[in-house]
Amino acid sequence: MTNREIAAVLFNISSILKAQNGNPYRIRAYRRAARNLLRMRQQVADRLAAGKPLGVPLLGKSLTAKISILALTGKLDFYEELCADLQPLEQLLMRVPGMGPTIAARIYHDLGNVGVEGLRRSVIEGRLQRVWGVGPKRTAAILDTIGGIPVRQERFDFAA
Repeated sequence: MTNREIAAVLFNISSILKAQNGNPYRIRAYRRAARNLLRMRQQVADRLAAGKPLGVPLLGKSLTAKISILALTGKLDFYEELCADLQPLEQLLMRVPGMGPTIAARIYHDLGNVGVEGLRRSVIEGRLQRVWGVGPKRTAAILDTIGGIPVRQERFDFAA
């Protein structure tokens, strides 16, 4: 993973923790780590592969371990657990490139708990673009993401 991708995950973690009224010092630590990663000239994954320390200032042991796991494997169990606590629509929207938990929560709040088909209908009717922070580009990205998700269809037995 690149530093930018790792920083995006850290920013998402901080946003989810803030929405859950988490510890403000922990939220600040995740945001500071993300900003410091964006300032680095060398990729963290390259440093870890070379056996060097991360080189990110002001990191505790736990956050250093999480960034290392994220850089090497591309997944973080802690982030997956936080995302599992979100509503199903928010989880779906978090798969959209460039979509964070704040806008996903805003869409969920404004549209309600609609499924994939309801989200498509909201796009067609223009309700999705009325949500603050959702424009034509983000709407197109959402359509691209939900286009690949199969919609539940009725099964018919044609043999009978």
